[in-house]
Amino acid sequence: MTIINHIPALQVLIPFFAALFAAITFHKFASWLIASVAIALNLALGIYAQNTFTDSVFYSFGNWPAPIGIEYRLDALNQPIIIYLNAVLLFFLLFGKQLISQTITKYIDSKKHHMFYSLLLFAHAGYLGVLSSNDLFNIYVFIEISSLATYVLMSKGNNARALIGAFDYLMMGTIGATMILISIGFFFAITGSLNISDIGHVMTNTDGPKTLLVAIVFFLSGVILKMAFFPLHFWMSRAYSSAAPFILTYLAAISSVLGVYMLMRFIYFTIEAELIYLPVSLLLRIIAMITIIICTYLALKAKDIKTIIIYSSVSQIGYIFLLLSMWIAKSLLFQLLILDSINKIGVFTLISHIHNQTNDLGVNSLKQIKNSKWFKILAVCIILFSVGLPITSMFFVKVKLFDLLLEQDLILEFIIVLIGSGTALLYHMKFAKAIFFAKEENSTIEIKTNLLGLGFIVLIQFLTLLYMNEIGEMVGRM
Repeated sequence: MTIINHIPALQVLIPFFAALFAAITFHKFASWLIASVAIALNLALGIYAQNTFTDSVFYSFGNWPAPIGIEYRLDALNQPIIIYLNAVLLFFLLFGKQLISQTITKYIDSKKHHMFYSLLLFAHAGYLGVLSSNDLFNIYVFIEISSLATYVLMSKGNNARALIGAFDYLMMGTIGATMILISIGFFFAITGSLNISDIGHVMTNTDGPKTLLVAIVFFLSGVILKMAFFPLHFWMSRAYSSAAPFILTYLAAISSVLGVYMLMRFIYFTIEAELIYLPVSLLLRIIAMITIIICTYLALKAKDIKTIIIYSSVSQIGYIFLLLSMWIAKSLLFQLLILDSINKIGVFTLISHIHNQTNDLGVNSLKQIKNSKWFKILAVCIILFSVGLPITSMFFVKVKLFDLLLEQDLILEFIIVLIGSGTALLYHMKFAKAIFFAKEENSTIEIKTNLLGLGFIVLIQFLTLLYMNEIGEMVGRM
């Protein structure tokens, strides 16, 4: 059997075993090197699989066919996302090595630096497992693997409150995972199977018992809480605000993508679409409108640039849920998801460079940034793309969204999205004012960290202008 037949398993096993090897190196550079090589290999393997497989690929472990055995599934929905997650982590490792050393591992015992990279790989293997598995219980197992590693990663940095934020994450994440586990138990009781494809087949041939509604409610609630989607996002603002900004370059960038994937896989593959799609789409639309209104307001009122970006990130979930509630918006949904994720990488990397020089990120108390010409040029580009001003990728996505809402006669949604987009301009102006027009008092700061990562993200943002349609077509053709 050739190696291509084992790609579904290898994409999870490579970072998993790399995590084990990194843990036993007891050396910071060696563990970083192992992580970088493993993720680069995984990225190459993922691109090869994307270009080789023409249809869904099923992989049965131990030659135990589904629904009895555990099965992985690669298709047009999850394989591009796997590639993207690998690319995000590779960026984090290669371009963020200096920021990792100065903002995260600097505050970890020097004898345990290697464990940071090991835990990062364990978390990544868990995320890829969630994307690859076609078995509900296996998905739960990978959720727990990724979560346990992420709790520790969130607690590291120079902020003592990061431990409290990580504890919040632990409590809320455990509750969310428990809800998902209860839902899986109900599905097993109803169908006698844990395989997603098999459950979908059984559901299309049954009338749907009342316990099915309970299973659906538990699963959706668990995912929304676990991924910090509004209105169950309250723990995220505390956890993210105290975590080291650069770790959020990775975690915040992939959380929305992973959460939306889980919802889509559940809605479109686990159960009959007609049974659930209409009520769920209505619920998502209501949540979307409330999210845009409340979170843009909270971002506008925030007095810390990190808090502004956190609430801005949550508000984007509103636009994502709005598109998720419309089947015809599938391609546009993935364009928004990927562009929002890239913008998050940009703004959190930007904040990390500033946070490396000062802990005070208040919009009215930030120290003046001097002698950092290239940093300010890149910051202008990052902020422009984040707010979605004309000639940026997000602007064209918003125009498409406006056009879609008008076509569907969703006037209320159109007005709310228009107000939300206008408010986003205002709080990004606060963000920009703090960086470019801070008053010089007793001291100033100068950005001395390597700007290659920030420059690379700006380059990617400009490239998205050329390849927006390809992004939607590549991921949205399931």
